[in-house]
Amino acid sequence: MTKSFRCQDAGVVCRAEVTGATEEEVLAKAVEHARDAHGVDLTQSTTLAGFARSLIRDTSGSSSR
Repeated sequence: MTKSFRCQDAGVVCRAEVTGATEEEVLAKAVEHARDAHGVDLTQSTTLAGFARSLIRDTSGSSSR
């Protein structure tokens, strides 16, 4: 099953969605996107990283960013 993270689920006005096979893969892509697109370093805050991790969902889609 594919896992995904969407910025809009975190309350950010952004249509980005990252997907991957594992939660760790999705979180790594979300961290990179947050840094590159929003100037936010999720690795500097365990609270933000935990929040992002909590928003990762199982999906059946296969879109990727």
